[in-house]
Amino acid sequence: MKHFSTLATVAILSIAFSANVAARGGDNPPERPDFSTIDTDGDGVISFEEFSAKKPPHGDAQTIFDSIDADGNGEISEQELSDHKPPRRER
Repeated sequence: MKHFSTLATVAILSIAFSANVAARGGDNPPERPDFSTIDTDGDGVISFEEFSAKKPPHGDAQTIFDSIDADGNGEISEQELSDHKPPRRER
């Protein structure tokens, strides 16, 4: 019977761990939004106003915008958005 209790405890802990990982989204980063959903006026670039309207999930909108705007022209092109690699979050 003691062997069964140990096995049951291990099974319960395993299920709880799996549920916790699933609830946090595992190791997968949040899905990247599609360019056209941010470029609401359809002019082919994302202004800061369009970008900040989406409320980034982590961090300051201006800081994130500036890190994506590689050429510093105040607009994010589709290429800049696709080339941008967000920093890895530390655990």
